Amino acid sequence: MKKVIYFLKQIYRLSLNKVKQEKMVWNDLKKHHKDQKYQSGVFEKDRYLESVFQISDKKSLLFFYRIFENKFDCRVKILKEFDQDLTTDIFILATHLNNLLNSGTVLINAEQNYVEYVLKTDLLIPLLYKGEIENKITRHYSTTININKAFQRLINEQEAPAIIIADLLKDTSEKVKED
Repeated sequence: MKKVIYFLKQIYRLSLNKVKQEKMVWNDLKKHHKDQKYQSGVFEKDRYLESVFQISDKKSLLFFYRIFENKFDCRVKILKEFDQDLTTDIFILATHLNNLLNSGTVLINAEQNYVEYVLKTDLLIPLLYKGEIENKITRHYSTTININKAFQRLINEQEAPAIIIADLLKDTSEKVKED
């Protein structure tokens, strides 16, 4: 009986127009943040949330979640600014990371000197599948941690992008072997 009710809810959600679908996912997103007791700022007019999450012992980042252009959009600035002398290495590292990522994109704004990680999902996925908002937020958060580590090595240790990526691939393969 539960499967039938779940199926009927999915059909109902699909039958809604785009505006109502966006509103429904927006309400689901707000509910998720409230249920998880995240410290979030809610901006109704623009349909986005801001939440601060700790990604290391010494660092927290501001994460943005929004419903925009029929997408569920997760984004975070990995680097709020960077030295222009590192621009080439930052582009190289971002390109390598983008080649490795299963989802999301590392974006660089060279004019304003920041690096951002963006994960966009078609709105139908969180609309139809309970738990997808949490899955996307979790995936975005865990990937952010790894991307941040890579960029911190580049900036703080001035490690070459190729070495950073090689170490990341080695760590990933070791984790796969352990699982």
